Amino acid sequence: MQVFAADSNRIWPAEVSIPNTRQVQFTSAINGEPYTLFVSIPFIPPPPGGYPVYYVLDGDAYFSTAVVGSRLLQENAAVVVGIDHLAFNDRAVIEKYANRKPGDTGPIGTDAMISAYNRLRTHDLTLPVAPAHRAPGWFEPSRNGGLDDFLKIIEGEIKPRIAALVPVDAANQALYGHSLGGLAVVHALFTEPNAFRSFIASSPSLWWDDDAVLADETKFAAAIAAGQAAPRILITAGGDEDDLPIPPKAFVNSLAPAKQAEIAPYLKQRARWSGMVSGTRALASRLAALDGAKGYKVEYALMTGEDHPTAALVSVGRGLRFAFGGARYKFDK
Repeated sequence: MQVFAADSNRIWPAEVSIPNTRQVQFTSAINGEPYTLFVSIPFIPPPPGGYPVYYVLDGDAYFSTAVVGSRLLQENAAVVVGIDHLAFNDRAVIEKYANRKPGDTGPIGTDAMISAYNRLRTHDLTLPVAPAHRAPGWFEPSRNGGLDDFLKIIEGEIKPRIAALVPVDAANQALYGHSLGGLAVVHALFTEPNAFRSFIASSPSLWWDDDAVLADETKFAAAIAAGQAAPRILITAGGDEDDLPIPPKAFVNSLAPAKQAEIAPYLKQRARWSGMVSGTRALASRLAALDGAKGYKVEYALMTGEDHPTAALVSVGRGLRFAFGGARYKFDK
């Protein structure tokens, strides 16, 4: 068996590719951070109005799954854009953001990769946290609160790059995010409801900063009632997400008393949340009760048997069908 060596900027080999894809890298003029866009283009010619577009947050994790789901939509296939930083396998990105100790020249492994990935995504996908609700730095990355800038990057720096690369339908675009990505989708929905035609919030972390994202719900409801926006909204959750508390009690009990005291305020605000299933269902019910203009639509889907990580593997495909339709698979007679 031949094992291919990684190139000079990769930690691990990456020899497998997906047909008809592109990769775009740039440094944002808004926040100075490096971004990588994974772009999948359908095999079919673009419709007269251009391709629909499915923007996927945490692209390193969910891009390939979304690509397969899009291509199964056949004539309704969408361009898939995974947004991320290459923190899984870019040596320069990992070394800069992994929070390694000064002078550490040891091998870069999975711990460094996960550290860089979490620091970058937590900054992009979250709102600023009040000090009373902040987790200790040893439990969650302390670098957070960059979500509003990140949404500006999507509008001002990412969408134009995709439109320059391939014909797109600006009126038929969707935003998908899971967990903190789902939180980002809800915030985008409440603050910029016309930025996308469809919003797919998968297991959104509504608990972040003691439900602070819901502060804009009243403003959103007023915009819907006034007919100023009519987005299509899908909210999903895994049926088994509430079975295991985060963090697990066994982990908390294993901590030294000083660390238990340090994390206690964070755990207190987490405990106030009703849970993923009831929290997301309640949000979907409130949004569905709004009297919106033609085209306004809200759906809720519970992914039976799925926990928090695996729910994303189902919701990313469900979101595609919700946003763009597509006939179910047809067998030749």
